Amino acid sequence: MEHARNLLAALWRAADDWPERPAASWLDPAAAVPRSLTWRQLADRVAAVAAGMMAAGVLPGDRVGVMVRPCVDWTVLDLAVLAAGAATVPMPPGLSTAACRRALRGTELRMVFVEGPRDAMTVARAAGGAADPPQEMFVLREGGLRVLTSWAHPGDVHAVRSYAERVATTAVALFDRGAAPAAHLPPRPLTHAEVRLAAHRLGLLLGVSGPARIPGPAVTVGPLHRLLPHLMQFAALEAGRSLAFSGPVPRRQAAAG
Repeated sequence: MEHARNLLAALWRAADDWPERPAASWLDPAAAVPRSLTWRQLADRVAAVAAGMMAAGVLPGDRVGVMVRPCVDWTVLDLAVLAAGAATVPMPPGLSTAACRRALRGTELRMVFVEGPRDAMTVARAAGGAADPPQEMFVLREGGLRVLTSWAHPGDVHAVRSYAERVATTAVALFDRGAAPAAHLPPRPLTHAEVRLAAHRLGLLLGVSGPARIPGPAVTVGPLHRLLPHLMQFAALEAGRSLAFSGPVPRRQAAAG
């Protein structure tokens, strides 16, 4: 494995090599029909969201909270944060106000994305009076991604890839509070290289990664514990495998993850 490449390299490579092959599939809950994105469509959507983030003021090294269950928008957000030179702070949906306050402690979020109004209210209550509350919040069910991408200039969207390709493997990609030695300490930063190596090891364990980059069956990403969905996602991307997302899970189950 080429450890010199950052986590986004596999996305651009797949978009170049297999632009019309499916990259992600899911069941549309509103229409009850299957949906999919090709590698080119996924890369274009990532670039548009990343450009929107940068237009909103996200700078290299900023932290972006993602309180969203694994779904195609979750993948787009996760990759767009990295393309903007920022780092993802994973936050499970359905948290109580107290748990959300603990999750926010020490993160210094530039912005946060949530699934719906209920989580938005939780974040707002938890951030009230905090020393470093998120500066902006976007609600996916209320068209948050459409609003964000509307801020991007077309020229900025086209420039995202060249910008993202310069992201160093030593740049922080994810923050993991579970990896911190104590709950009261700030979340531990994980670099592109560290996440990529962990994803590769998990991929080998699950039979996703291998010596050859040959597309195989889709890798299902579900509401797993902590960083596992992120690692599975990156293992699948590196192996050239498409992503499949299961349906929504009950709120109580997601909150327990």
